[in-house]
Amino acid sequence: MALDLTNVRARLVHSAKHAQSVRDEVRAWGERNPYSIIQKVNSDCTRYAITLRVNEPPPLYQWSLMIADCIHSLRCSLDYLVYAIACHEAFPKPPSHEGKLQFPITGSREHFDDAATCRKQLGSISDPVRAAIERFQPYNRPHPELPPLLSILQGFSNWEKHKLLRLALESFAQGEVGMDFSHVNPRISDGDYEFIPPSSPEIEDGAEVGAMTFKRPTPNMRFDKTDIFVVVAIRHSKRDPAGPVGSDLSDFSGLLNSLSVEVREIIYGVSDIVV
Repeated sequence: MALDLTNVRARLVHSAKHAQSVRDEVRAWGERNPYSIIQKVNSDCTRYAITLRVNEPPPLYQWSLMIADCIHSLRCSLDYLVYAIACHEAFPKPPSHEGKLQFPITGSREHFDDAATCRKQLGSISDPVRAAIERFQPYNRPHPELPPLLSILQGFSNWEKHKLLRLALESFAQGEVGMDFSHVNPRISDGDYEFIPPSSPEIEDGAEVGAMTFKRPTPNMRFDKTDIFVVVAIRHSKRDPAGPVGSDLSDFSGLLNSLSVEVREIIYGVSDIVV
């Protein structure tokens, strides 16, 4: 009898549907020109700033709920996988420790052994399957830029049980800002000015998203490049707790895609071991 992954696949489809719904809503919001760029200058013309005006506040609470549904289904698909394998290996009898079965997500071998053996989260699943599940644990799957993806998924799953997932607007994920100095006399050299990036990647209405400062008064200047892109980001744990500001924010769409790819790889990698 072949391993039945019908319920697992249903959860994956459900997760993908929610993720696409959020992407569609965010794209529609972006197409309505929901924000504009305002240029400001101080009284002595030594500092020119760009601020962002939010014309249409994004419904972050609504999107957070939709993303939580996506995360929940991804997490459930892993639990469904363990249950499906336990049923398959125990057939025709019910699986042992049926009420405790789930896909453990742990940060160390010691915690994995405790979850699998002491807390019976894997029931009596065979050793090859258990070993395959352990290979995908966060402590065996580092990520070059983010915390291990499975630990992010677990963190989101635990967080959304009690609070909304933390979404934010993030600027300068891409973009270009600049001024034309060709008409200024005397000529401005590289050491005469400095570009000041935003103090925080998370922005709100009226936030400064960049500034240019000059060592001497420089009137009649304007930014000739203000291509600033705003993305909807989701906050997560940092790969390095002492990492730079903003390293705990990721574009929600790209991160959801990475989590989905990771979960699918786990499901098909583990299920291939089942005989």
